[in-house]
Amino acid sequence: MAATKKRTPKKKFEVPHILLIIAGITLFACLLTYIAPAGVFDVDAKGNAIAGTYHLVERTTVSPLQALLWVKKGIENAASMISLMLIGGGSIACIVGTGAFDDILNYGVYKLSDRSVSVLVPCIVVLMGLLGSFAGTDSMIAFVTVGLVICKRLKLDRICAMGMFYLGYLVGMGATFTGMITMQLMAGVEPMTGMGVRMIVWAMFVALNAWWCTRYAKKITKDPSKSLCGECLAPDEDMEEIKEAKFPLRGIIVVLVMFGIYGFYAIANQKWGWDQSYLVALQIVLAYAAGIIYGQNLNKVSKNFFNGACSMGGISLVMGCARVIGFTLTEGHIMHTLANAAANIIGGSGLAMAGAGLFIFTLIFNLFIPSRTSKMAVMFPVLIPIGDVCGLSRQVVALAYQYGDSISNTLTPMSGPLVGALGLADVSYDQWIKYSAPLMGIFAIISIVLVSFLASIGYVG
Repeated sequence: MAATKKRTPKKKFEVPHILLIIAGITLFACLLTYIAPAGVFDVDAKGNAIAGTYHLVERTTVSPLQALLWVKKGIENAASMISLMLIGGGSIACIVGTGAFDDILNYGVYKLSDRSVSVLVPCIVVLMGLLGSFAGTDSMIAFVTVGLVICKRLKLDRICAMGMFYLGYLVGMGATFTGMITMQLMAGVEPMTGMGVRMIVWAMFVALNAWWCTRYAKKITKDPSKSLCGECLAPDEDMEEIKEAKFPLRGIIVVLVMFGIYGFYAIANQKWGWDQSYLVALQIVLAYAAGIIYGQNLNKVSKNFFNGACSMGGISLVMGCARVIGFTLTEGHIMHTLANAAANIIGGSGLAMAGAGLFIFTLIFNLFIPSRTSKMAVMFPVLIPIGDVCGLSRQVVALAYQYGDSISNTLTPMSGPLVGALGLADVSYDQWIKYSAPLMGIFAIISIVLVSFLASIGYVG
């Protein structure tokens, strides 16, 4: 009898690390300096490209070795942005470390757990939207496990756990009106400007997400057979009641202080011309004020701040390395060639179509590189000249990127947080797409209309 051969398991496709993606794009950029036409636009006093002035220049090639030597320069060039990321990461870590958001969420669950689905579900979605806007991180997928407990009590399905908690924070983070500082810096826009529009869009997106999730929850409550998972969850026999939660006065104070700090800087920036140094100082004050309000000793607050800043180290490295792509395309006189080609494609039908084009371009690109911070350094050097040539303001470019970047995060299988959240909730990818894809389509339509309108009126924030 012939011995059976053991089957060697096939290796699953592994998405390349962002550093490898950046290295690949850098090599491709080097190749372009050898084969693509070299050309530049004339620029104005602010460094913006002037439409209609593109012309060919002598070729300047960039070798991979030269690109490698620019890594140090790239990190140094991103120093201002890296400093904001380190301080911001430390500040947010201190706020999360107080447990303020946990206290507010637990109290909300405790007070509303005996109410109808129509009250509890939208409240959770809005709360997660706020949390995502101010302190959104990939670690928030852990909240999905809380969602499963709530869904068992309310006899909802696993999709609802994803919709309330994962999509709740993701939509809030994508439409954030406070966490767009880095994007604005990359686009050459003063931080915290355009808050009015962003707050309106955030409220619109979060409200729509809350309605969508509540609508689905009420539907499967009436008829469990309509669940996309095939069934609803049942309460465990030994499930304990939610423990009593006290009114989270300290948590509310911390959140109000957080709102106040960012709001105050936005006003001070416009009224007194406060620069980023003041923003850094305010974030440090916010971090320690939150710890003091919660009665934490300064040593613990400092440890949280240090750990939060450390968590931004890898992203800071990526931001610096990605600058090499821009150096390569600029020094090789390819950047404006690409911008001219893209502008001819998307800019020939007016400002509105140009804004929509930038949004769609970002939306598609995000399917392959979902990481916002990593992608910014790769895309903005290309998006900015396109926007300049098409006559778009830098504020509109930043908005087109922000909304194009966020919407497809909930659809792409290359998103680590999405895959992790689906695993925690035990929801299949096709079930999730059936729930989220129509909603993301609505968000995309709203974003196109919004960006097109703002582009057409020359919105500058």
